[in-house]
Amino acid sequence: MSARPQLPTPVIAAVTRTYPGETACGDMVAWWQEGDATLACIVDGLGHGPDAHHAARSLLALVEGQVGVEPTQRLATADRAMRHTRGAAAALVRIDPAAGTITTAAVGNIQGALFAERTLRFDGMPGIVGAGLRPLKPLVVPFVPADILVLWTDGLRPVDLEADPPSLRGDPERLAADLMASHGRASDDCAVLCVAFRG
Repeated sequence: MSARPQLPTPVIAAVTRTYPGETACGDMVAWWQEGDATLACIVDGLGHGPDAHHAARSLLALVEGQVGVEPTQRLATADRAMRHTRGAAAALVRIDPAAGTITTAAVGNIQGALFAERTLRFDGMPGIVGAGLRPLKPLVVPFVPADILVLWTDGLRPVDLEADPPSLRGDPERLAADLMASHGRASDDCAVLCVAFRG
């Protein structure tokens, strides 16, 4: 029996910045492996400060704890469990290298784009996780190794990579830092998450 081919692992980087004067950031990111898939989540706890941080941390713990569950259902479960918190906006993505697809579920003021030969932009559906959600619909899109996925909270101005050099797209860590420096708003917590598929 031949060995199973090794699938590429997405290369992920993120940067967060705390609202001036606060010690706790309400915008958070996390990513983790589940089998061959990679999941990544970006979350914006409402407002800023410790209560926003608590809401964001609660959401991350809830979605990470639902192994094998689809992104839309994870956010729906988190919504029911977070009624005691301030609530949060969030985007959860499942990256499946074997299928070459990204499955995205997003709620609230999270924005994202798959920068490919033709840029695909998407926003969170209206609502707040923790305040009661309408049924969520997943967005499933294909990707190729040259693409890059960027997700950001409303602490960043809208991202556009069309004019950026291709070398920057292939370096998620450098790209995330550059976007925070060039697009971050001083008036809010902010977070940006970048995913390259060259693995």
